[in-house]
Amino acid sequence: MNSELQRLAHGVLFPALGRPKVPNWVGPRIDAGLGGFVIFGKDIVDGPQFQRLAAELHGLRDHVLLSIDEEGGDVSRLANLGGFSMPGNRALGELNDVELTRQAAFQIGLSLVEAGVDWDLAPAVDTAVNPLSPNGIRCFGSDRELVSRHTAAWVEGLQAAGVSACAKHYPGHGLSGTDAHLATPFVDVSRADLLESYLDPFRAAIEVGVDSIMVSHDMVPQVDDVPATISKVLLTDILRGELGYDGVVITDALEMYGIADVAPLPEAAVRAIEAGADALCLGSWAFLDDVDVAAAALVDAVESERLPVERLQEANERLARLGTRPRADVSLRDNALGSRLAEQVVVVHGDPMVRSDAVLIIRLEPTHSPAAGSSGWGVERLLRDAGKVVESIGLSGQTYNGPGMARAGVGEFRSEYGADSRLILLVRGAHRFEWQQKLIAELQSQHPDMIVVDMGVPGTDYSGFAAWIQTFGSATVCAEAAAQHLLGGPLKR
Repeated sequence: MNSELQRLAHGVLFPALGRPKVPNWVGPRIDAGLGGFVIFGKDIVDGPQFQRLAAELHGLRDHVLLSIDEEGGDVSRLANLGGFSMPGNRALGELNDVELTRQAAFQIGLSLVEAGVDWDLAPAVDTAVNPLSPNGIRCFGSDRELVSRHTAAWVEGLQAAGVSACAKHYPGHGLSGTDAHLATPFVDVSRADLLESYLDPFRAAIEVGVDSIMVSHDMVPQVDDVPATISKVLLTDILRGELGYDGVVITDALEMYGIADVAPLPEAAVRAIEAGADALCLGSWAFLDDVDVAAAALVDAVESERLPVERLQEANERLARLGTRPRADVSLRDNALGSRLAEQVVVVHGDPMVRSDAVLIIRLEPTHSPAAGSSGWGVERLLRDAGKVVESIGLSGQTYNGPGMARAGVGEFRSEYGADSRLILLVRGAHRFEWQQKLIAELQSQHPDMIVVDMGVPGTDYSGFAAWIQTFGSATVCAEAAAQHLLGGPLKR
């Protein structure tokens, strides 16, 4: 067996870890040359645990790359470490101060340095031109020029801390309303339009020296008939050729249906490397079996002369550059920045203060994106911690008799606590869901004294209610900013 070929094949693979300790399968694959890991929320218990885990993984071999999806806001793994929260891209875009964006990313970078992470799979630089985009809250906005400016600032801030950034999701999800976890998004744009303006945020990232770019599973039918992940036209001809990018290209997770429905893992792995990718993100539930299958497929492709070994060599050489930036001094940490930004961006309409002792929260759940990890969000705990009696009704699109539950729940609650007890409607991007729009209209007609807390992308007018709070994200600090207005003062820390 060719040990050098094995090393090259393993070197482009980035599976998940799967547990908050080093699993038994890891050692032999690291010895074989495994490139590193993508860390997910289930691998993190707290800060000290993760620091020990990162140190142990780094100690297994020189240059084991640890990457993570830390965008701030709704997609945050650092929140599991405790003590750190930062508003996400949509909030930063609303503030529209590139220096604040740079500072936010720098603080995220310092937190990753302290944790022992080399490579952040962020920022998301899609432009949310489609109001139904499931990634809208993760985008700086819908204006391509604004997104480009903040992309550059975010990349500069993160990399100044010593962590490699990754602009995603090339060529850009923003025109599609499809979640690539669930199906292949279609981006119906011409090659001319791609080059003229659609790719501007990626140009901005490249101009400031972004270390990596993540390719999505978008299908661009006017350019190629396969997803971008495995498109030589999009990766080699356009990204490498037209845009002149020579950094690392990593795929989005190959377990996602956006690519898995088109090509199973062994074929997708080979075709992505053939197309010009350098690193394969295997997915949050991809462990030893997927590593072995992907490595074997790459070795077979080289031995059958389908894939030039030089392509693997080039990919490994690019990956060797990651994780080599000078680390900034973590004493520059400012954990209060996130709170300041969240308080600065929040918008309040009317008087949202809850003066009653008891409050009923009707929570309208959006379709949960696997990208976000944990689905926990909202203000319930914060109100309880402040001494309020909090009851909650959670409704999703699959809830049996959701409108009936809301009607009955409000009636029963007010019969128990009185007509003056307050009602809060908690929403995230309700404009994307017809069932939520219908229920909101009904609630407005029956209970206009409700307070709305909107923690998603703007898209619905709640001015018909008594009060309305917009946070532009559901990060912990965003929830805290909303709670301060609901309680009429600072939270007890």
